[in-house]
Amino acid sequence: MGKASPLGYLSTLKAWQLKQLAFLTGLNSTGTKAQLCRALTDSMVRPPLASPRCRILSVDMGVKNLAFCLLDLHEVPPDLEETYAQKTDSQLSLHLSDWKRLDVSERLVAKHGSVAANPSPVIEDQASEIKDVSSSGDQINLYAPSSLSKIAFGLASEFLQYKPDYILIERQRFRSGGAPAIQEWTVRVNMLESMLWASLETMRHGYSQGVIAQGQKFPGLLEMSPRRVGMFWLAREDFFPTPADVATSLTSPKEVVQTTGSELKKRSFEKKDKIALARHWLSLSMTTDDLTVDANLAPMVASFCSPKSRASRRRNKDDEYEEVDGADTSALSGKLDDLADCLVQAVTFALWEQNRSRVRDHVASQA
Repeated sequence: MGKASPLGYLSTLKAWQLKQLAFLTGLNSTGTKAQLCRALTDSMVRPPLASPRCRILSVDMGVKNLAFCLLDLHEVPPDLEETYAQKTDSQLSLHLSDWKRLDVSERLVAKHGSVAANPSPVIEDQASEIKDVSSSGDQINLYAPSSLSKIAFGLASEFLQYKPDYILIERQRFRSGGAPAIQEWTVRVNMLESMLWASLETMRHGYSQGVIAQGQKFPGLLEMSPRRVGMFWLAREDFFPTPADVATSLTSPKEVVQTTGSELKKRSFEKKDKIALARHWLSLSMTTDDLTVDANLAPMVASFCSPKSRASRRRNKDDEYEEVDGADTSALSGKLDDLADCLVQAVTFALWEQNRSRVRDHVASQA
């Protein structure tokens, strides 16, 4: 008698067990048992992370404060796998290759439409196009669709130059704090987010049709729910990036899992929590090899981890927070939560993918 299919094995699990597996792999953990089984089965069909290196480009959306990081996941060499597993219970090592925050409006077009200092060829082209839009002498409106579309295309082109395997884009909210009013700044960021998605999807279509040069596989495009990322870390007893023990998760008492889930719904993963988590990881990078950082980022990481880099904040005219006097601006200034967001998002995705691999192996052994 042959083995049962993965869907057959998942169907034997309780609803709370399926929700736990979905939670560990970053899937929607709500819905009927049939929906959860189908979602888990579909996720196991997806190919695993690229090896021996997988490059993740994680984006925290914004117009004035857009941040992104480049995280490389490397397979642990076979001769070090046993020693490394004893330390971290992981088969991947993380390397932060790049980490930036930028004001896209200033970077692409400075005041009066002049190009920002030291622009890349892609950025210079987009700046000149935006300048042409206002050749009639009217003041440039960077938040008009005609301008934002070119900014989004420039960002998409720049991101692809890093040759990532995955591009993660933070899903934007439509309201702040559940307020009935939708702020104008929220509309602008949402518009840029949509245009960035449209640009990348158009490029992917052109790539598949041979219109765009095919140098390598087009990266996977994924949206990341800030709420789901936050819930994932609130549920962890430790703040060190290690994958889950699937068998233990399925045998945990049902009451404990359900109680934990109920408690998490009452809590939120605040900006200060993300900054603290990112600081914890980056502090480890200074003393261990569990997370390594590119040498060029050392001053920035040191500044981010230093209490001196913390400063009071106030709202600017665009209803965004900005740092005021008191920060150490030698290597890092401005908002810290955007930088923390993109890093936490990237590491979370890496853990979800490792958990997905473990779930796939566990289901294969039981089916």
